[in-house]
Amino acid sequence: MNEGAKLWIKRLLGVSLVLILVFVASYGHSTDSIIKKMDVNENHIIKLESGEQGDVELTQMGYYIALRLDEEGEKELAELKLIDLEGEEIEGREPSLMESINKRPNSTGHLVYVPVMVLEIKNNGEYNLINQGNTTLWLVNDVDIQASLFSDSWILLSMISCCLGFPLGIITLIVGLILWKRGKESPEKEIIIQENIMTTDELFKKQNSIESVADPFVIRNEEVDEKETGEVYSAPEASDNKWQNWDDGE
Repeated sequence: MNEGAKLWIKRLLGVSLVLILVFVASYGHSTDSIIKKMDVNENHIIKLESGEQGDVELTQMGYYIALRLDEEGEKELAELKLIDLEGEEIEGREPSLMESINKRPNSTGHLVYVPVMVLEIKNNGEYNLINQGNTTLWLVNDVDIQASLFSDSWILLSMISCCLGFPLGIITLIVGLILWKRGKESPEKEIIIQENIMTTDELFKKQNSIESVADPFVIRNEEVDEKETGEVYSAPEASDNKWQNWDDGE
């Protein structure tokens, strides 16, 4: 791993650590804000006891959910009627699987409110809501609740630091391990050029060890020592040395 990659990994890990610390510091405040804003008993449009009815102002942009306490009427369907000013009934629908498991907290943070009906409004106006069941119902506008959550600075700070800090730290660690493993498998090779510099004494010995080469055209009449070659050799006469004559231009 080169020095540039190491520096960036250290920086990203530092940023991730700071974000995680911010999340830890803001978690308590954000949790309190979430519980306060999602408490159905405090943030509802209307609350209807069994057999009660009331008028509510509803809009197309709203997302209206009727809830009741978890321990009340677990197997009983909600008997809730919504009637517009012209006397027409607006039928609600059962919550989907995701909507039904999205329970809401009370003031202590316990998830005790269960969605039992979703009301889809097509026209803005005033409506009459009638609870014909045996349980208490609360009607909330989920759009308003979500908007209040995202407008809270503590909640935003906690969400951003959590969503960025942990993924950034995990990704940085994975990339760092990959680069470290690659660097370990193929380490950088250092090329070292070794050049021996001869001393003056070595240069002198090398120069004097070169024997002089004999002239190929010197006429030698002396015999070569039989002890060295095992035979007697006589150099040719000057007249017979054609190569020398050719070299001399004769």
